[in-house]
Amino acid sequence: MKSMTKTLIIRLWLIAGLAGCANAALGAEPYIGYIYPAGSQKGSVVKVNIGGQQLRGAREVYISGKGAQAAVLAYESAAGPLNKTQQDELKRRLSELQTRRANTRVRQNNNAKLDPNAPRIELPDIPELRNLETLTRDQLTKIRDKFLNFNKKTKPPIAETVTLEIKIDADAAPGDRELRLLTANGLTNPIVFQIGQLPEVQESDPDDINPVVQPALQAPIMFNGRIMPGETDSYSLQLKQGQKLVMSAQARHLIPYLADAVPGWFQALLSLSDASGKEVANSDHSGFDPDPVINYTVPSNGTYTLIVRDTLYRGRRDFIYRVVVAENQPVFENTAPTEISQMLSPELPKCKEIEPNDKGQQSQSVKLPNIVSGRIERAGDVDVFKFSGRAGDEIVAEVYARRLGSPMDSLLRLISASGKVIALNDDCKDCAMGLLTHHADSYLTAKLPTSGVYFVQISDAQRHGGDDYNYQLRVSPKQPDFALRIAPSSINVAAGCTVPITIFAFRKDGWQGDIDISLKNAPAGFALNGARIPAGKDCVRMTMSALPRRLRASFQPVAIQLEGKAIIGGKTIVRDVIPAQNMMQAFAYQHLVPAQQLLAMLLAGRNVPTISRSSSGNLRILAGGEVQVAFSISPMPNTPIQVVISEAPAGLTLGDIKTTSIGVTCTIKADPKQTGYSDNLILEVFTDIEREGAKGTNKQHISLGVLPAIPIEVAQAKAIQQ
Repeated sequence: MKSMTKTLIIRLWLIAGLAGCANAALGAEPYIGYIYPAGSQKGSVVKVNIGGQQLRGAREVYISGKGAQAAVLAYESAAGPLNKTQQDELKRRLSELQTRRANTRVRQNNNAKLDPNAPRIELPDIPELRNLETLTRDQLTKIRDKFLNFNKKTKPPIAETVTLEIKIDADAAPGDRELRLLTANGLTNPIVFQIGQLPEVQESDPDDINPVVQPALQAPIMFNGRIMPGETDSYSLQLKQGQKLVMSAQARHLIPYLADAVPGWFQALLSLSDASGKEVANSDHSGFDPDPVINYTVPSNGTYTLIVRDTLYRGRRDFIYRVVVAENQPVFENTAPTEISQMLSPELPKCKEIEPNDKGQQSQSVKLPNIVSGRIERAGDVDVFKFSGRAGDEIVAEVYARRLGSPMDSLLRLISASGKVIALNDDCKDCAMGLLTHHADSYLTAKLPTSGVYFVQISDAQRHGGDDYNYQLRVSPKQPDFALRIAPSSINVAAGCTVPITIFAFRKDGWQGDIDISLKNAPAGFALNGARIPAGKDCVRMTMSALPRRLRASFQPVAIQLEGKAIIGGKTIVRDVIPAQNMMQAFAYQHLVPAQQLLAMLLAGRNVPTISRSSSGNLRILAGGEVQVAFSISPMPNTPIQVVISEAPAGLTLGDIKTTSIGVTCTIKADPKQTGYSDNLILEVFTDIEREGAKGTNKQHISLGVLPAIPIEVAQAKAIQQ
């Protein structure tokens, strides 16, 4: 009897607690796809809708910075606000209205057999559903489409809705904030919410039963809207002769990438028409920023119309925009990560380009190392710089132009005194620049064959030029360095649990050494495991653990900072790890988009087992051989245990698994063809739980959690013997 009672207690404990641990560890992370409107004026109170998934149980809102507070008002599931019974009741009422107005008999159909004599069922108190009898035919059609037309349902990633009320203090600092929700599954990813200084207007939603017609408005003004399929939003502006206006849209800036749309973001278009309807200005970009800007001097007083739409007439609920119309309004520019100045090697000498320097005979002499500030001033312009080098010197030439907002598409050549091109480069990808999709800056490196004079020639690959075709050109010996990112930027972990994180390293000038990662001024109780990026690797999954007895659950996220250290040229180099979101673009491409903060949420109410390795230390395995990993689970469930290698490193597979009353022993095998590398081994533990549901008993495959990352080296036999 005692054994049966113990089994029942453990099973109930597993059902209550482990699903939460699974979400926190590896699975159903809550996700925000959009917020609408995406900002409001300081000193205001605004209701916003958030679309996403796994948002059930949203109860807290976290907004970065000071001066903004928010409260959760409502949650709506992907199924919508009406259950099946209420949907049938709404169908019946709409059918009754249609019958009365047509003065004909109700025509039954297979989709809904409505009984006009059935007792009325109360519908939720939704404003659109009040006083249906007073609505027009078109308004009733909107009701049917919104609540009953399942062909128009929002896609799952943004199908759930949370409504918030945000209060912004009058003295709140303007600018971008990061907004996150705390849900039953933990903390969401951040989404941009802006605090503005100008008066704001929100467009009427196409689904509104009684859309509000806005009068002609005057600058300065901020418009908030979103574009649905085929939709065009129009705003009337009362403008005065001589006004010099900037009309600037923010769309991609708010949501940098869309995973399931081509080209991978909402490509907004702005069009301005005069009172006669003639288009007087339009834009679908600003330089190489996809967000459009119109600069316009008003020729005469009158009413003008500003149109916002998608260039391809696409649309959906996450095609969100904000458009500012103001005089001398600064145009928004994407800001690069802080390493831009670092990567430009601020300690290096600098000089300015001096014209004429189009040919070798006119080339400008520079002493290495140096950073030259220059400009391709006209179409076909070429700038040439001369330096002296010795045989065997390794020289780097690197352009920063597109990364600094220049339209220049650079082309670099390294040329010998005899005119021979030693090295050439057009484009070089810099994955640290997560908002760039056209990596147009050049980078080349070469070992000088002989001592003497050499030339670096820079031009625009398209033979364009102009006042804004500015560049920074670094010519120097190699300057080894690195930059770091961590994803995701929201970490959910229960006390006693461990979660995987990913650290990305962007290595500079061919440097390939080890990088050690550590917590920086973190609260006691958090620990990193496998916290080294081995030499030659650009990406490593490691783990973060929340140690029991050292941490107490709180409804406040904890700001975490990490740093990386490496020995380069005998010196210890320290770089901050910048938080980022790993975002997908157009079904295929991944980008690390920087975030303002790395937040860790210690989740409450998670009754989870403690999984700990039986021994410490790194693993070393012979290529073609095997090694055992033993760990304990406390308390040990009475259900079968399964173990998998989470995102297994190349060549590692799982062999035999032996389970005892207190733990598990796994055999890890190494492919003989994969050798000479180091990585982290992360094991995830699962079990199956029987759970009673409405349709009887069903099994749930539940994660018990992951082990702290284990550093592992796969070596050749000789290396093992040594």
